[in-house]
Amino acid sequence: MNKVARKKPRIKVPGPKASYDELADFFERHDTVDLLEQGIMEVDPDTSDLEAMLLEYQKQPNSQQLNIRIPKGAKRMIERLARRKTIEVSTLVRMWVIDSMRREASQP
Repeated sequence: MNKVARKKPRIKVPGPKASYDELADFFERHDTVDLLEQGIMEVDPDTSDLEAMLLEYQKQPNSQQLNIRIPKGAKRMIERLARRKTIEVSTLVRMWVIDSMRREASQP
């Protein structure tokens, strides 16, 4: 069986006046690899700005909220892990986010 490589259709990027919902929908529907391959996104090897942001971030109070959707089973597991550590769920997730940010910022 002959397989013919199909060219992926060009991704249409939201305009500069796109709403938050339109942007969220765009990133939900498109894979990062596709965005990189089409030149819509690019990897920035300079992490110095991220390091400075992390240092500044550590001085700030937890005043902003971020809502994410995860599978029900993942939420139950996070709740169980938080109980095991005797900390709040939000504290555990915040610790994970901070740790991941540090690791990502330190990579080239």
